Amino acid sequence: MTSIQFSSINANGLNTPEKRSSILRLLWSKKVQVAFIQETHFRRDAMPSFKSLRFPDTYHSCFSGSKSRGVSILIARSIPWEFLDAPSEDNGRFLFLKGRLAGQLYTLANVYLPNTKQLKALTGILSHLNDFAEGTLLVGGDLNVALDPVVDVSRGTSHLAHSYLWGIKKLLHFSIPIS
Repeated sequence: MTSIQFSSINANGLNTPEKRSSILRLLWSKKVQVAFIQETHFRRDAMPSFKSLRFPDTYHSCFSGSKSRGVSILIARSIPWEFLDAPSEDNGRFLFLKGRLAGQLYTLANVYLPNTKQLKALTGILSHLNDFAEGTLLVGGDLNVALDPVVDVSRGTSHLAHSYLWGIKKLLHFSIPIS
């Protein structure tokens, strides 16, 4: 099995050529082969160029209503990639890809949850993912919630109820039958 370098980045907007170039340089310098990027802020009807010789395979999910949300998956030329399938989805909250990375079947999922009602959004997204996933599943993204407030929050507490956080953690340990 080939070792593959994955990364997940919240970009907080990639609408300037300088920021897109900066992200691509960072990914290349870190030898990332598969990048999950959230908050691209691309509009579906006015998508800027976000492809390079180093990352020729780029996939995007954009929100049509505004320059909010948006997720992308970039795959480097340094790893053999064979695209197989991707469900259509237009709200910019998730992107699923199925393909072969270095000959192995993978399902890649990039998830960007809203700032509120994360549990409800995650439940819906994972339901779609359950119907789509095959092979090795890799999920990256931004959940917009601190799952371990002691570690993830400077003051050590969360405004979300412990039971709510527990519900999200339980969902993340879901079991998808992979064929």
